[in-house]
Amino acid sequence: MTARAVTLSNDGVTVQIDDARGTFTVTDREADRVWRPDPWLNWAGVLNVKKGDQYIWWNLSAAQDIRIIKHGDQAVEIVYENEPGTSEKSGWRVRTKVELLPDEAAFSINLLEVKVSGGCWASSLQYPIRPFSLKTDVDRGAAVIPFWQGLVIPSYIFPMNGGRFCMWDDAQHQAGAQGELRYYNWDGLTMPWFGTHDQRSAVMAVVPYDGSIAMQWIANYNNSDYIAKNEFRRSKYPRIVSLTPVWRVNEVTPETQLTYHVLPGGNHVTMAKRYRRISKENGLFVSLKEKAQKNPDVAKLKGAIYTGIYGGYPHYVNLPGMAFTFDQLDGMVRDMHDELGVDHAFIHAWGTFSNYAPVMWPISEELGGEKKLKRVVDRVKDYGWLYSSYHSFVSLLEHDPNFNIDLAPKDDQGRPLLRGRWKAVDEDRWADLAKATLPKEMAVIGQNADVTDIAFTGKVDEGGRRLADYLATTGLVLGTERGNEWLVPQYCVFEGLVAAYRQHALIRYSHWAPLFNLVYHDAVVNYGKIQDPNQLTNAHTGDYYVKSLRAMLHGDGPMVFFAPYEYEGVRPYIKFAAKTLGPLHERTAFEELVDHAFLSPDFLVQTSRFGDGTHVTVNMGPTPFGQDDDAMPPYGFRVVRPDGNAITGRFQHRAVVDGEEIDF
Repeated sequence: MTARAVTLSNDGVTVQIDDARGTFTVTDREADRVWRPDPWLNWAGVLNVKKGDQYIWWNLSAAQDIRIIKHGDQAVEIVYENEPGTSEKSGWRVRTKVELLPDEAAFSINLLEVKVSGGCWASSLQYPIRPFSLKTDVDRGAAVIPFWQGLVIPSYIFPMNGGRFCMWDDAQHQAGAQGELRYYNWDGLTMPWFGTHDQRSAVMAVVPYDGSIAMQWIANYNNSDYIAKNEFRRSKYPRIVSLTPVWRVNEVTPETQLTYHVLPGGNHVTMAKRYRRISKENGLFVSLKEKAQKNPDVAKLKGAIYTGIYGGYPHYVNLPGMAFTFDQLDGMVRDMHDELGVDHAFIHAWGTFSNYAPVMWPISEELGGEKKLKRVVDRVKDYGWLYSSYHSFVSLLEHDPNFNIDLAPKDDQGRPLLRGRWKAVDEDRWADLAKATLPKEMAVIGQNADVTDIAFTGKVDEGGRRLADYLATTGLVLGTERGNEWLVPQYCVFEGLVAAYRQHALIRYSHWAPLFNLVYHDAVVNYGKIQDPNQLTNAHTGDYYVKSLRAMLHGDGPMVFFAPYEYEGVRPYIKFAAKTLGPLHERTAFEELVDHAFLSPDFLVQTSRFGDGTHVTVNMGPTPFGQDDDAMPPYGFRVVRPDGNAITGRFQHRAVVDGEEIDF
């Protein structure tokens, strides 16, 4: 039947569809929170179209005909249609389906049809547009985005350092205060969900794993830059925080589904925990405890200091000033154990082969040969540690004297496609290259782990999955650069799924939150990014103090990454990790990260709780917080063990001038 207006309702949520504009009003019934449609223009959505070289867009709410067709009590079909000859001079039709989920405060949206005429091509649909928005400094809440480890964008002004406030506030009045992310690529969504919340209610969108529905974010912006430049006036729209689903029209099918979950009283933790349930239902979650039952070496990750020793490889073979001999490598391993008190470590040696990637063989005679490297590996294993040499089966470096252009993919005329050097090998060849060399290495040195670099940093096709499946047959403890959600069932270590180390527009507006770890902490061990070693300072992620405090809070493993000539300088960092960071990680590594909260108005004092009852509270700023026994000193931490005993401490800068010590 056809109706002029429709209300869908169950015990948890009510969805009202406006008969004139096709917009949604959603009510969280338990929280009595009404989420109204697009606060800028009250539009249902925008269809983005290309005609020749011209890009145009059509407002769904301005359609000549909007029809709501009811399918039972729990679903409707909405048709937005313009006949040819209307103001756009091209005909178009968009059909969607909205359906309540049974026994849950949730509803799904499917895009059933997009049809355009008049020589037009539909590229994307923003639908619903700017839903569940928060008005800046009116609605106190945040957008929640799984970008790298995860972040939140507050919808209100909060205290912060004056210089940083200048940059933060200015950034929200610029065109860069909006952008788009997809699941999954280097700078995309690391999990296929996102949401907004205020102090009463949260709404979380879950999108498909194939990346066919992207997300446009708006960070306390009112489109002022566009309006000033194109309409020569100031914007009258409210500043908002908003997350809009963006349907890639040529990638979706009628079965492609977007699901909104309404979470009364929810926040970033509630959303992550809801997705954790979804991950388990979809078979993506396999715990570290389960993995350790199949491979006891996995248990060696508890408290293990990821020690990346960079010998200039894979950039160069035996690079002067950077390369290490196997005798030197053995000396560092012995010193870590005997002098620095390291009980648990993961040694990752970058530079043990005489060939460039992707041919990881033979072991370099110039550096000491097979027997001396095996001596190192045997020692590492005798200590109860893990060892992997560096591996990449996907790279082609132009200065390689054995550069093999035949490994590159080919175009439809058989010509090699030479793309970026780090992921340049034809994906269908990756697994074969690994099979050709890795068994030889395992037979000679007997390593117990593997870290394969680069291959899984972004979206892969069947060739990449074949490589992952092959590596999973080796019996090694598997790790990879950055990590990718679909690897969680097979992999145990992600190197770098932490705060993003490179500039990205989102970083200017947000605070890091452990979203990935709230879902997967007890399924994969996360370490810092090698391009942003914990002992070095980065403008986006902080100095050693901040990065160590964040690792304690998030439950990440301790890490150092260094060239051999730097070893003497990093020894104190390794010793501190062995004394403080490692034992904490040993206790929590296989435990769920149960909860996380921001305690201070400036977001710098935070707390987290693990499944065994361990509580971690940190102050990542230079200002004391709290009073008396609960006071947190600058750059301080408090770890409360399950038995109630506490460990407290702080990081502190010190200057020594002519023998005088000044602490600050």
